[in-house]
Order: sequence, then structure tokens, then C-alpha cells
Amino acid sequence: MNINLRDLSLLTQEYNTLTNKMRMTKADEKRCAYLQTAISAVKSGATLAEVDVEFHNERSRAAGLSEVTIANRDRETEARGWQQFIHNGKVESRDMVEGSISPRVGTYTSMGQFVPTDFFPQLFSAMKAHDALFDENSGVTFIRSTNGRPLPVPVAGDTESTAVIVGEAGSQSSVDIDSTEHVVLGANSYASDRFVASMEAFQDVEQSLSLVSQMKKFFADKLARGIGADLMNGNGSSKTLGLIPALTALGVTPVIAAGSAANDGGSNTGANSLGTPDLQAAVSALDSAYIGPSTRWLMNHKTFAALSGQLDKYGNVLNLVRYVDGEARIFGIPVAICPSMDDIGASKTPVVLGDLSYWATRVINDETSGLVVYKEAPGLVEQGNVGIRCFVRAFGGLLYTDTSSPSPFIPIQNHS
Repeated sequence: MNINLRDLSLLTQEYNTLTNKMRMTKADEKRCAYLQTAISAVKSGATLAEVDVEFHNERSRAAGLSEVTIANRDRETEARGWQQFIHNGKVESRDMVEGSISPRVGTYTSMGQFVPTDFFPQLFSAMKAHDALFDENSGVTFIRSTNGRPLPVPVAGDTESTAVIVGEAGSQSSVDIDSTEHVVLGANSYASDRFVASMEAFQDVEQSLSLVSQMKKFFADKLARGIGADLMNGNGSSKTLGLIPALTALGVTPVIAAGSAANDGGSNTGANSLGTPDLQAAVSALDSAYIGPSTRWLMNHKTFAALSGQLDKYGNVLNLVRYVDGEARIFGIPVAICPSMDDIGASKTPVVLGDLSYWATRVINDETSGLVVYKEAPGLVEQGNVGIRCFVRAFGGLLYTDTSSPSPFIPIQNHS
């Protein structure tokens, strides 16, 4: 017989408080009578809730009212389990296979027989990097909106005009800014794939890790990779016109690679390698007005590794890549990794040098964004499953339209 010690303690404390009074009222006497009966019932194995319901029903029967019942959760759970067993031939039907308990628990040969099984309350997951254009700390113009309405961003160019000396009483003339335009940032909807878990799984992992928190981690990774790739290479058809296609569409002249032969004296060409002269040519082509805190080299990790390991004619590493406070730099300019950029190869664009503040990334945060947990979809509620999916809207645009002004980005292209 199990006695609910908490209920018994509450009843006993109240009873002792009342009986220690110097003078009790009629209400106190009635309450003491109830407490005596309740204490006796709890000692017999009943719960305080069951005692309250029984007293309520006695008064209800006396008044001719309907009675109430208290649900026994353990019995209900057991009944539903048996009902499911009879219907499905098994106790639980999980969307994800949980596997055999034996290899997960192991043996207790040297641990005793009463050591409970525990679980490490974290999950180590495989992740991939995402493009720097979706990183608000990379130097891009990062815009957060609460709606997806078209957002015009004004741009202007006036490099054609310069200051001139005028006399103290000389005549003055007025001119307009040479080029004014605006770039419209829209909103594209992105969604992760749907993750389905059983309601039992939600309950079973509650003490070790949260499925919702883990899905946030996975979905953030998926969305960042998908959106970042479009910001870099999107074709502009129902999606962002990515940075590299936008530069191509504007006719920005790339640096055509000569290759690494000038460094190592090997047989590689500008079709299958990059060398110091190519990077130096890009720095020379970028107007000095765009050299600042937001200037970055953009390349994927394979290209970065190739440049890091570039040899000279004596077989020594050139040390083209140097680290300042843990940050990789080439010619003093930080390197930002963009996994969706091309590898080094014929007619590819593996490197872009530029001022990232001239690229705008827009993320819409509204009531429709974020993680959604739902059951009302085919294959979910009728099977006891729960769906989790993440939604976000994003867009991007090159803040440069005046091709008569120097381009803020210089791509390096392998020749064909």
C-alpha cells in the first residue's frame, strides 16, 4: 500500500493548527471532523484529490446533483496502451526507429544491479558551413524587417565629379548627382523539410534533450546553407539574383587568372590554379575607396586550402595566408569562407574581392517565421505523430548600379 506522504503532511499540519486553538468555532469543528476522516483515508492509500471528490459527491447526492469523477491517469494510460496493442499488434508505433535497448544500455558487470541508466543530455550533430553573405557579422548590410513588402534601398554614384578651386567672388554653378537609382529588396520564402516524431518520443527525451531545441539547431543550419547559396549564386528567377550573377549581368570586368606557375615554376595554368599575381591584380583593380573594415576575400574552403599551401620554386610554402588574432588574411584583407562558390577550374569564378557593405541581406522576422509544431496534417494526428518545420523569408541585392563608377567587387575568373 502506497501512502501519499505529502497529502498526509498537509492534512496533519492543518489539523494540528486547528486543535491548538484556545477556542474553536463551529466551522473549525466541522473542518477538524473532515481532516480526521481525510487523514484516515490517506493512511489507507487514498489521495487527497480522491477524498475531496468523495466529499463533494456526498453533498451532491444530498442535493440531488450529478456526481463528478477523478481520472486515474495511470489506468487511462494503461488502457490506451492495451487498446493500441490490440489494434496494431504492438504497444508503440514510432516514426523513428529507437533500436534495441541492449547495445545502448550495455552490461552492469562491474557496476552493480541497481545503477540506473542515464543519457548524456546533448547531441553532437554533423554541420556544414554557410556563405558569409548570410552572416550579419561579415560586413554585409544586414537588414531585419517585420514584413516582406518591397523595400527600395537608394544607391548613388558621383565619381565623375570632383572638387575644383573657385575664386573668392567667382560664379558658382549647380549640378546634380551623376547617378541615382534604387535597389528593391523583396522577400523569398524558405522552409526546412518536415521532421516527424511520435508524441511518445517528445515525452521520452524530455529529461535528456529537447527535440524542439535540436530541430532549431538542424533547421538553422539547413536554412543558412540554402539561403546563403542563393545569395551567392541565385539566378534571379523567383529568387535572389546572387552576387556573382549580378556582377556578370552588370558587365563587371573580372581578373583572368594566370595561374600559379609564376610562384612554383610548375605546369599549372590559369585554367586550373591561382597564383599570387592573380590576387595582386584583384587588389589593384579594386578602387582604394572600397578598402576598409568591410572588405573581404570570398572563396570556398578548397580554394582557401590551395592558396594556403601555395609553394615557391624551392618547394617552400609561400605563407600567402597569414593570421592576425586568429583571422586568416591575404595581403592584410580578411578571408570569408563561402561554401557555395566555385572550386578552382576552367571558366569558374573561385574568388571575389570586395566591400561587403555593398551587398544587402534582408531577413524578415514576423509572426509567420520560425519553428512551427503542428499535428493537423495527413499522417500525423491519426498516427500519434507531431510535425516540426521551420519557415523564414530572406532576400539580397547588390547595392551597385552605376557601372560608370568603379565596382565595389572584383571577381577572379579562371580562363577556359
